[in-house]
Amino acid sequence: MARRHPPQSALQRELLRLLSPPSPRLARQPGERALPALLEVARTHAHRPAAEVRAALEDAVRSVGAEPDQAALTEFAEQIEAGENPFV
Repeated sequence: MARRHPPQSALQRELLRLLSPPSPRLARQPGERALPALLEVARTHAHRPAAEVRAALEDAVRSVGAEPDQAALTEFAEQIEAGENPFV
């Protein structure tokens, strides 16, 4: 069986996300609940120092009652500092 590759463009990924049927189980996961706040941090903190971005990401994760993965937040903060959005 051929392996399917994920779409390469952000537009294709967003369209697939919007077309996916809602999953109550997925919606309860902390990562999904925090996603809107994480997207907002990535949008509003682009090109800011990684330490500042990391603190905002940590607040977003904690706001849904989850314990943040510090290594992941550091990596995301560096990407956002570089002007990328790792959540799209």
